[in-house]
Amino acid sequence: MSMRIGNAPTSWGVEKELDTNRPSWDRFLDEVRDCGYEGVELGPYGFLPTEIEVLSPELGLRGLRLTAGYVMGPLHTPTGSAELFAEAQSVLPLLAAAGAGHLVVIPGIMPERAATAGRSEHARRLSPTEFAAEVESVRQLAEMAAREGVAAGVHPHAGTFVEFADEVEGLMEALDPDLVGLVLDTGHFAHGGIEPAGAIRSYGRRVRYVHLKDVNPAVLERSRREHLGFWQAYSEGIFCVLGTGSVDFVAVKEALASVAYDGWLTVEQDADPAGKSDPRTDAISSLAFLKRTGLVE
Repeated sequence: MSMRIGNAPTSWGVEKELDTNRPSWDRFLDEVRDCGYEGVELGPYGFLPTEIEVLSPELGLRGLRLTAGYVMGPLHTPTGSAELFAEAQSVLPLLAAAGAGHLVVIPGIMPERAATAGRSEHARRLSPTEFAAEVESVRQLAEMAAREGVAAGVHPHAGTFVEFADEVEGLMEALDPDLVGLVLDTGHFAHGGIEPAGAIRSYGRRVRYVHLKDVNPAVLERSRREHLGFWQAYSEGIFCVLGTGSVDFVAVKEALASVAYDGWLTVEQDADPAGKSDPRTDAISSLAFLKRTGLVE
C-alpha cells in the first residue's frame, strides 16, 4: 500500500490563530516541493494566492497538487457560524477551481476548552442547544461544499468542543454520512485519548481525508498531570516529527489498508514558529519515516 503524500502550511508555523514570522508563500511552496512532497493544503485563506489564475500556475510549476482547504471557528455560536459561512464562500470556489477535493471543518479553539485539552473528565460539554447549533453549522457548510463539488469532513481537534470520543461519536451520528465525512488527524485523536488506528477501523469509509501528526508522550503526560493548556503544550512541542512520538504508524497503515483508504495523506506537524525546530529538516525526516513504514513510496 502506498499513498500520495502532502504537507501543510502549519508545519511551517503558519497558523490562523497566531501572529508569526511566516515564510513567504512562494518560499513555502518551493520548500514543500524540495522536501519531496506531492501535495499541499491551502492553509489560512489568504496565505497562498487567492486568484486561481495565480495559484494554479504556481502549483503546476512545482509539480504540486492542492489537496484541501479549511474553515475553523466556533460552530456552536451564531456569530461563529456566520463567520465560517462567509469564509467558506471564499474558500470553496478556490478549492473547486484548483481541483482540491476536501473542505476540512475544524471547530474553534475555545479558551475554556484549550484549558482542559487532553483531559476529558474536566472538559465542559456543549448544552443540547449548542450541540444542535453545531450540527446545523456543519450541515450547512457541507451543503455549501457539495454545491461546489467538494467533500466536507469534520476535523476533531484538541482544545475544541469536538475532541473526545463521545463528542466525535455524537457529532458523526447526528450528521448524514453521505454528506459529512471524518477528517482523521492521528495526533489530535491521540491527544484526545482516541487510538487512531482503532478509530480508522471504526469509522471505515467515512474517513475521507487523513492528517498525519505524532505526539510527544512526555509532553502529553505532563500536560495532563500539570493541567497545561493547549497552547502551552503546543509551544513545548507536543506535536513532534513523525516516528519520534507515541503514534503507532504501522497500525495506522494496517488500519487504512483494512478500510481500503485511497486518499491523500497530509503531514501536519503544527510546528511552533518560536521553537528551535527547522520545518524543512522536520518535513524531510517525517517523509523518510513514512517511506520506512511503507505508507508512501
